[in-house]
Amino acid sequence: MTSTESQTFIDALTHIDWQLEAGRHAQAREEFERALTTLATAEDLQRLTTLADTFAKEPYVIARARLRSLWRKSDPELQSWLNTFVSQTDPGLYRPVEDKPRWITTVPITAVNWKVRRMVARDPNRISFRSPSVATEISAEIARAKPEHIAALKAKRRPLREPRVVTDYIRTRFLRDTQPALEPSAWDRNYVRQVAEQILVERDRAGLRTRDSFDPFSIACTRTGINVRDDDRPAFQANGNGLDYDGTTVPPLQGWICVYCFGERSCSDHFRTDTAGQRVSDDGLCEYCHDNGRPGIAALPAGFTLVEELTAYCQYLTDHYPAIAPTLLDSLRERSTGVVRGLVLAYLDHQHQVNEPSPVTTLTPVALRRARCRSCYATDRLVDTHDLCETCRGHYRIAA
Repeated sequence: MTSTESQTFIDALTHIDWQLEAGRHAQAREEFERALTTLATAEDLQRLTTLADTFAKEPYVIARARLRSLWRKSDPELQSWLNTFVSQTDPGLYRPVEDKPRWITTVPITAVNWKVRRMVARDPNRISFRSPSVATEISAEIARAKPEHIAALKAKRRPLREPRVVTDYIRTRFLRDTQPALEPSAWDRNYVRQVAEQILVERDRAGLRTRDSFDPFSIACTRTGINVRDDDRPAFQANGNGLDYDGTTVPPLQGWICVYCFGERSCSDHFRTDTAGQRVSDDGLCEYCHDNGRPGIAALPAGFTLVEELTAYCQYLTDHYPAIAPTLLDSLRERSTGVVRGLVLAYLDHQHQVNEPSPVTTLTPVALRRARCRSCYATDRLVDTHDLCETCRGHYRIAA
């Protein structure tokens, strides 16, 4: 069969393929040129261009998967065309641009014009792969936890039972660092000191002012993940070198403060009982204010719970002292532990979610555990279900 016998573009390409296998490269090149100019239609050229771009923009495996998906959704005519023209092997058209350094790093002020400065200053080859922000990750986690999303995943999930070895691995070792921790080394302190010196050099080069209270060693410990002391000598034991006058003279407040005088209350002021020995609700007053008949929290009905008692206490402070209530509740959160701390956090979240403060009826305590914060990377902190410490929760209240 010759080129003059080729009546269609596909027949011409089939004959060209035979010529290439026979080693007739010159005749194949001439016939391919005639086929493109005389036999190929505008639709054929557009399809070939799109096919070449598909293999040039993405790796062969991804491009082949996209074309396979297109084949399933196409009509029989396009399916036949794809069967004919799609390469069964990698054509080698995908050539990703490597992230090479710029050929010039500084632009002199005496450049020719602003177009030259703009051309040499930009780096068109650089591709920035940025991680999503913490707010975006939290929003995605909340969206994935919605019932409709879970129902959609279960509908798509295959009814297949995983092997025992897979379930044991997921339950015990998946996404967990099972490697033993490195032993402390004498080089750790020297390494942290070197990083601290680099931090000071970076600030000096940036022209930043470094105060005397600036602690580069603590920043270096956080950056390297090595918790060591700057001093080579052994540390003093707690209260082993005299008395801590600051901590002893002004002891911190304990418990729930009085809602009238803001003084510290004893345990007997908080846990009151009636003549029958039954627990009565807390009025929020200390002994002095209670004996003098000062106003406090209204009594709760019998059978109240800790959630109702704490909600009434927080709501009273919010209603009567709206300006300082957030500060009072935040200090109560720092003094509390366990469920009480989680309930105060839940109340503060509710106050920030609404534009106008509204009465709180029910509270669900925020589940807290000790782990590393995903935002400030501080270790051994109380974090919530989104791995945010109590300080960073305020920065992501919209997302959470």
